[in-house]
Amino acid sequence: MSFDEVLGSILGVLIVVLVISTVLIALFLPKSRAKRGRSRSTFTHGIDDVSVDGDGTTDD
Repeated sequence: MSFDEVLGSILGVLIVVLVISTVLIALFLPKSRAKRGRSRSTFTHGIDDVSVDGDGTTDD
């Protein structure tokens, strides 16, 4: 075997090991929960602070 064949074989084996280990790690790591978006109470906070024409309130 020439040097190129040995080097190619080693690189091929390393790539296969890397792919397999990545798949196994992804399977067995605990899944991280998705970040929760804003809750409805914080999302709407401040919307009711502004009066709208005709709603019977005044904005002084």
